[in-house]
This record gives sequence, structure tokens and C-alpha cells, in this order.
Amino acid sequence: MPRKLWPMMLVILALFSLAGVSAQAGDVILTNNTGTTSTRWFISGEPSLILNGFDLAAKGVTLPVQVEKITISVRRAMPGNPIEALVYQDSDGGSPQNASLLKRQTVDITGPGVYTVTFDQPVTVTQNFLWVGFYLPVDFEFYADTAGTSVLTYWGWKAGTVFDVSNLTTATTFGPANATAPVNLDMKGNARITAELITGKATGGTTTTNSDAIKQVVGDATTSLAPMSVYPSGCATVYYDSGDLSITYMSAINFQCRQVVGYLSPTTPTGYQRTGVLFDIYVFGMESGLTQFPFPVTHCLKPGSDANLQNGVLGLAQGAPRQWTILPTVRYGDYICAELNYAGFVSIFRPK
Repeated sequence: MPRKLWPMMLVILALFSLAGVSAQAGDVILTNNTGTTSTRWFISGEPSLILNGFDLAAKGVTLPVQVEKITISVRRAMPGNPIEALVYQDSDGGSPQNASLLKRQTVDITGPGVYTVTFDQPVTVTQNFLWVGFYLPVDFEFYADTAGTSVLTYWGWKAGTVFDVSNLTTATTFGPANATAPVNLDMKGNARITAELITGKATGGTTTTNSDAIKQVVGDATTSLAPMSVYPSGCATVYYDSGDLSITYMSAINFQCRQVVGYLSPTTPTGYQRTGVLFDIYVFGMESGLTQFPFPVTHCLKPGSDANLQNGVLGLAQGAPRQWTILPTVRYGDYICAELNYAGFVSIFRPK
């Protein structure tokens, strides 16, 4: 049966904290995660289904709606083992055991990080309760948020074998991961599985109005930033998560920062104004630049103005040539924070 692998530890910020954060093609991202810490879970014994549920009406989503993508935060993949990405709808809420399967798409997740499944055709949802998730192979490891309860993350499996995901009653064990029977696992939060919707606010894969731009999300004011360490010299307002380096990377890499002149900045993204200092974040101990980090590293900036603090978001410029990507950004007290998956330029932007 599935079981917990390691104690919870600070590994990533929950940057998609609320429904309504925009994306490139869909325009609403649904998540149940609210915390800044994660714990690792793994599948043992037999393949297991992990589902997250969303009450669309409670989140202000008007039906019908389309699911374009779903994601999962992966700790350790099992390459070569087929995985089913799944979408269900449910009219009455509660347990999804009577939910209807809308889509299944086989994928091969080959490595760690946030894995995104883009469906070959967007999936139309006409009922108020949406369930998305993955049928995962033995030894697969994923991340879960450690905030809140686990009533909206469901586990399902059939001892020693597989079950029919088109009929969830064929799972001999099926229920929420909140320490209740029959699953009897307490995730103390929710699986880091999200869904990206097309609601009609954005079309054609691009943002149509600035109201659809990625905007800052306010995090829990009680969150401890004790693991954050400041860079020296010209980067005295830039902080990195020392726990990401010492625990996740076992001190095998070293991040550095330098301030660079503003004219080196690539073209500012449409709908934004770059208002912060331009910093160059680079790394020793692994390839950087065009190569995605195996695990993201949290960075925070301490803005120099109230306007940047209240409305600022972080941007990352990487690639060849470098291009800006606006990152989902969370404000904690006097800091604005985001996950870096690449080395590159970092600066503060404000939506126009």
C-alpha cells in the first residue's frame, strides 16, 4: 500500500496558492495547496490512484469549462512505466467513487520537477465537482503540501494488482488521505496536483487583457523565513533558501548572485513594467543556463518600494537568447518570493 517516506521538510513554496493565477493558454489554475512546506510520499505494493478534488462553484468557475492541463510535483519518477493522467466530473460532491471518467491520457514521467500534462484536446466539464489526478506506478515519489486537511486528496488501489480507473468502485481501498478508514493515511495537507482551466478569459494561448496577467499572491503572514539566506555584496536584497541547497541538494551545489547593468535586460514582457534592479543568479556544481534544475530553489527579494512590495512579481530571464518569464509570486511580510527552475537574470516587475 502507499506509505509515507520521509518527515516533512521545507522544499518548495506553494506558488499557485489560489485559483485565478493566470497561465499561458488556460486562464485559471486550480489548487488546494496553501502552505509553504512539502513532504514526500511514495507508492509501494501496487499502483495507486491519487486524485485532487475541486468544487468549481465555490471557486467561482462558470460551467461549462475546459481542462487543458494538469500537473504533479514529482520527487522521483519511474521512467518507462506508463502513467495515466485522469480527469473526472461529479455532480454531487463527497466521495468521487461515483464520478464519471472524462479523460485518460498515458504519459511517461521521466524525471523530477513539476510535470505538466497537456491534453491532446481540452476536456469539457459540465458538472460542479472536478477531480484530476494520476494512476502512479510502484516506487513513484511525489510531493504533498503540509497545510490544511487532506479531505480533498483521495487514494485508491487494489491489493497486489491494478484496477479499472473508469470505474472507481473496482478499487478495493478508496478514500481521503486524512487518517480515516479505509486508507488510514494522514497526508496533513494535499497532493501537489493542479488543474489548468480554459474559462474564456484568455484565448489563443496568450493573455488578452492585463486582468489576466500573473499577479502577486499574499501568503500566510506567520510563515517563517528563517531558512532564507542573503547573498553578499551587490545582492544584499536577494535571498535564497539554504534548506533547498543543504537538504535537497546535500550541499553539492553553490548559488552566486551579482548585480548587472540594466541595459543587458531582454525586452520587457507585454503588460508589465520592470521596476527592480537586474540581478544575475548563477550556479556552480551543475549545468546551468539552458538546463532546468532537478529541483527548484526558492528565491526572495526585498523590494525597495511599497509599490513593488504590494504589487511586484518576480521575472526570470533565461535561454539563448534570454527571454523573460513572469513567475508565480507570493508575498511574505516584506519579501516577494518565487521558485527558480533555471539560472538567469532576476528582477521585479509590476503589471501595468
